[in-house]
Amino acid sequence: MEHLILDGHKLAWHRDRVEAWLRGEHIAPITIDCALTRKCSYRCVYCYGQLQANDEKKMTREVILRFLDDAAEIGVKAVSFVSDGESTCSPHLYDAILHGRAAGLNMALGTNGFLLRDDRLTDILPALTYLRFNISAATPARYAEIHGCGEHCYHKVMQTIREAVRIKHALG
Repeated sequence: MEHLILDGHKLAWHRDRVEAWLRGEHIAPITIDCALTRKCSYRCVYCYGQLQANDEKKMTREVILRFLDDAAEIGVKAVSFVSDGESTCSPHLYDAILHGRAAGLNMALGTNGFLLRDDRLTDILPALTYLRFNISAATPARYAEIHGCGEHCYHKVMQTIREAVRIKHALG
């Protein structure tokens, strides 16, 4: 057990970057969390986004792809589409995931899953390091109450999760 680092952060895994920083070199972030839009399809009771002016701004396809290319070029290792908005509201999400992975980035997505298209899962799952679903309740009624959506959303998200698991098993 002595060889394990159990102190709660991953700094020791990135010694090269720490040493570069100590030498005064410019270093890139290891990972970047980014939302493609501030728009959201839900109105979760706990979401801090509800406290912000939600102007529903979104990035254009060109800006997203340039951002991903720049991130890869400067040495960022991963980009996670999480944060202030629901990135599945962006029409450019699928292109962004595939483009980022092709650029050498580890890509990740955190989502409520409602707008995630089952017909695109086969394309994006191999490109994602992780796909995280936000499910804050175990029953349709409670899910709808907490997420500020209809009960049908629960059933759609559960079906999408089942489909994602099926595809992952099929792909190996």
